[in-house]
Amino acid sequence: MPKVIIRPATRADIEAFSDLPNKPTVRAYVGEVDGKIVGMGGLARNKGRWIAFCDLTPEAREYKVTIVKTAKRIMEDAKKAGHRFVYAQPDLNEPNAIRWLTSLGFEPDQRSGGILYRWSAK
Repeated sequence: MPKVIIRPATRADIEAFSDLPNKPTVRAYVGEVDGKIVGMGGLARNKGRWIAFCDLTPEAREYKVTIVKTAKRIMEDAKKAGHRFVYAQPDLNEPNAIRWLTSLGFEPDQRSGGILYRWSAK
């Protein structure tokens, strides 16, 4: 298995990875294998809220431990940066999405009818 390199995402990475026309402020990391980005995850600021996101290619699934460690680092950075809350919407087509979010400290946000999950810097 080739080694995955985790590094901060650049503006060029975000432009290449996302086709959103008006991108929000993003703090993200990319996973790169043999020079190809196989995943991106981090926090995006949208309408005054920080939103956690993770977008992976099928190749990225081989690097589960690295993905979890990077996600924990992102949440630690959020706490250090003074973010009080971070929101996420689990992909219901991903069988482990809710388990993964709760392992990072996210809890169902009842105000959203359970659609969103919220992390709190306790």
